Amino acid sequence: MVSILKKLSKIAAFCTLFFSYDSFQCQTFTPELKQEIRAPDKWEILYKIAVEDKSLQSKIMDTYRANEYALLFEVNERFEKCEDIWRLKAEALELPPSAAFIPLMLYGRFEDTKCDCNRSGDNLQSLRSIQNLEFISVLKGLFDASEVDDEFDFFLQELSIVIRLIENFNLQKITVRLNHHLVKKGETLYRLSSIYGVSVTEIQTANKLGASTNITIGSLLTIPE
Repeated sequence: MVSILKKLSKIAAFCTLFFSYDSFQCQTFTPELKQEIRAPDKWEILYKIAVEDKSLQSKIMDTYRANEYALLFEVNERFEKCEDIWRLKAEALELPPSAAFIPLMLYGRFEDTKCDCNRSGDNLQSLRSIQNLEFISVLKGLFDASEVDDEFDFFLQELSIVIRLIENFNLQKITVRLNHHLVKKGETLYRLSSIYGVSVTEIQTANKLGASTNITIGSLLTIPE
């Protein structure tokens, strides 16, 4: 009973702190919380101070919740590719833990070919030993150089949300438990049916595709057992 109450307390505290707007209801978010949750560090607090836009938060969260959190799983997959390198570089530079997510959102979240783990992590050098008041302006310089096709305020808000989602929720276990497949370039229903040993019809039915065999890169398909 005590462990249940502790878990409920974690969920309530997380939702109150980061997603306290009407359109996001905590009980609809299915991934489970990790056993240990890292508290927001000083840079995460600066993100919230720099951009506090509830409407923007809501729009970004809707995007990450769409299609059974397909974008969240995709971004987490990109993060896992370079996570160890980015975390080690951040630690060596004595940066806060959330610094490891900056290369992800600037260079690594979309195309593998554009992201070299070591090279993107080296950009953290410019954030070493800077004062809190300088941090946002220095980060803006990295943002401009990366040519991310977003407004800077949107980038800060999305960065803040992605950090909390990946840090707080056990996405790997959820992916396995739900038996989902993130569609990659060149994959077809016929290929997936061979990989998982199920029929094309079963995949179509599980994903409400009707008779269509069209699947989109980046979409998250349910694979029946």
